Amino acid sequence: MFRSVPVCFLLAALTTPAAVAHHSAVAFFDENNKQEIVGEVTMTRWRNPHVAFGVTVTAPDGTRTEWTVESNALNALERIGISPDTVEAGDEIRVYGPVGRRGEPLIRAYNILLSNGEEIVMMPHVSDEQRWAQNELVEAAPELASADTAAAEREADGIFRVWTQGRVNLINDELPLTVAAAAKKATFNPLTDDPVLRCIPTGMPAVMDVTFPVEFRRQGNDIVLHLEQWDTVRTIHMGGVPSASAGLPATREGYSVGRWDGDVLVVETSNIDWMYFDDRGTPLGSGARVVERFTLADDAASLHWQATTIDPETFTAPVLQEQTFTWVPGESIKPYECATGSD
Repeated sequence: MFRSVPVCFLLAALTTPAAVAHHSAVAFFDENNKQEIVGEVTMTRWRNPHVAFGVTVTAPDGTRTEWTVESNALNALERIGISPDTVEAGDEIRVYGPVGRRGEPLIRAYNILLSNGEEIVMMPHVSDEQRWAQNELVEAAPELASADTAAAEREADGIFRVWTQGRVNLINDELPLTVAAAAKKATFNPLTDDPVLRCIPTGMPAVMDVTFPVEFRRQGNDIVLHLEQWDTVRTIHMGGVPSASAGLPATREGYSVGRWDGDVLVVETSNIDWMYFDDRGTPLGSGARVVERFTLADDAASLHWQATTIDPETFTAPVLQEQTFTWVPGESIKPYECATGSD
């Protein structure tokens, strides 16, 4: 699973894309208050959207406190070679990272130190610094190291391939919210209202703010866009018209119609049944319409996505977003299978 290596080698190896599942970590953890705990692992939960451990910390006076340790998503950890047998119940571990911002015994694991003296960076995309200098960091075994890249290169055809995740950026200076939308957003409580906490899949356009790979596939005359996150499948009806959705029930993904503008795939989506524009509680109106443009780079090594959302209930002007997907030959789509509960 792991072997001891020099620090510089590990940090280079851990540049494989990874990200947390979508809920706002800042709502739960205080980045200005990082601490270290040491205790015995009492429970492990290896699943999406977050891997978590239960750790019992015993104070010098014998007082015992049950801590919850939250880490990255299971799929992200697997991609850098961290498997469920890395941490097991009964292990003695040290954990370092930001703690719960309301004083509860909750910590986000940036680094862990195993009882055998191995230190593991759990979230290299957030912090790749070594915590315990007297110990050696360990190199994970990235899944892509054994991937069939030659086959991926042969099969790649324009946009039709697996792309690594992007990260959406807002092109507008700020969201041009209507008065009603701003008031509604102000009532959003990420601790109780975020659908991610209940494993409810995200809808359009927020579902495109992906933190895991996506894949374009042909399906007859249409195109299927498979997003690993939430196991979402979007069907893009090529050559169709938005009015074709009349009479159909609205869905989280909406009804998408596509066309080619030269080499650019243009997709218009309407008939969306989803409550939020993003993961921060911005509401989405029932008449929202999203126009996406997928532009392949000349060297086919990246795919640029730009989206325009028109939603008069929520925005006083169109909202523009963009992100860039990159191609890493051999990457694949993994099951996401979000699950809640402690078992």
